[in-house]
Amino acid sequence: MLEFIISSASRRKILDYLLKNQDEEFHLRELSRILDEPAPIIKRELDRLEQMGLILSWTVGNRRYFKVNKNFLFFPELKSLVDKAAALPTPLKVTQTSTLKEGLGRRSAWEKRSKEIMGEYGNRPKRRRPRHPAEGRMLEKIS
Repeated sequence: MLEFIISSASRRKILDYLLKNQDEEFHLRELSRILDEPAPIIKRELDRLEQMGLILSWTVGNRRYFKVNKNFLFFPELKSLVDKAAALPTPLKVTQTSTLKEGLGRRSAWEKRSKEIMGEYGNRPKRRRPRHPAEGRMLEKIS
């Protein structure tokens, strides 16, 4: 379910792991090993999350550490969303499928109804609102 909201698989993994372990501090290579993702991808996603304000980072020596910012504005909602997505038993699947014949039947019904509407209102129904002056000039250029 979360893949419909957050398209990046590595960002989903990072958010899931960090929000479940919100009191811990992580090093880039450590996260890379735990999540089984390349370090450059983890770094890019952590940088993006840091720009949003969800992640805090600091350096000690030549190491950079990361931690979840619990004061982030959307932290409770994001944590709730990740927890709910993890609680779903299986990924959602498409339940309604149709054959080509059914699809063509719906299309022909739509075309028939469109022709009925055109017969009722004519080919060029009168507009209910006046055109914007810029729209009129644009239509003049096209014609």
